[in-house]
Amino acid sequence: MLRRKLVCFVVLSVATVFLSSCEESVDERYVVAKVEDESLTIQELIAEIPPQIRSRLSTVEIREYVLRWINSQALYHEALEQKLDEGQGFQREFEKLKRELLITKLVEKTLNEDVTVTDAEIKAFFEVNKEGFRLIDDQVHAYHVLLGTRKEANEVSKRLKAGEAFEAVFRDVSLDSSSHNGDWDLGYFSKNEIAPEISRAVFKLKKGATSLPIKSAFGYHVLQLVNKQKKGDIKNFELVKEEIRLKVQARKKQDKYERFLLQMKSKHPYETNFQLLGSSVLDSLLETSTRIGH
Repeated sequence: MLRRKLVCFVVLSVATVFLSSCEESVDERYVVAKVEDESLTIQELIAEIPPQIRSRLSTVEIREYVLRWINSQALYHEALEQKLDEGQGFQREFEKLKRELLITKLVEKTLNEDVTVTDAEIKAFFEVNKEGFRLIDDQVHAYHVLLGTRKEANEVSKRLKAGEAFEAVFRDVSLDSSSHNGDWDLGYFSKNEIAPEISRAVFKLKKGATSLPIKSAFGYHVLQLVNKQKKGDIKNFELVKEEIRLKVQARKKQDKYERFLLQMKSKHPYETNFQLLGSSVLDSLLETSTRIGH
């Protein structure tokens, strides 16, 4: 409740600050901390916290963001007092960082625009590169339901063997709350990716068969085998679809970057003098810089 009140207060405060943003002076009512003559407002604090975690933070965790800001400001002011921002060395480093940041922003902006991957492209990649998707171990695809007692598990096993749909049965009886979100489908897995007692039983099943109850520390499990794939088989397309999508997307981004780079080099003409790299001038400069440590 306290966390919810804090989040509501923060959101309301940000809205209030935004509506009054035409005022040049900082409204002291919304200042969370100060160091020297600099203030941290509620609005600025919110901007420091990643959007995806804002509503989950406790008061203590939000306070940590404030303390980090204070630490940063204290060090920054001390650096200014010591005039560490003066001198050619600092300016060179500053310009270098500025250049790298601007380049990163430009590339991100360019590559994040309209880089989509269609199902047809994913399928085409799979067909061309099938040899790269061979299994290195036997794998099975199974459904799973967790019960509290052996008696309940026996009843479920009988219902499934009689032909009842797995999904309908597990929704009636499962103790596993995650199952109700669709996680009852274990997908494909190899022997070493699941508990040994379950692995031993499920890998012996035939396709479509249902196991007897399997006891573990969590209760009694009943599994139904959906499919089997042997070592050396080509992986099921659905199993690698997302992996392929990411690969195709990365390749398209790289292609887009290279085209964009060519456009920029055409827009901003350049010249080279590679002969200089093989001259005595370069050797002399390298020797001098090594000697003086630059």
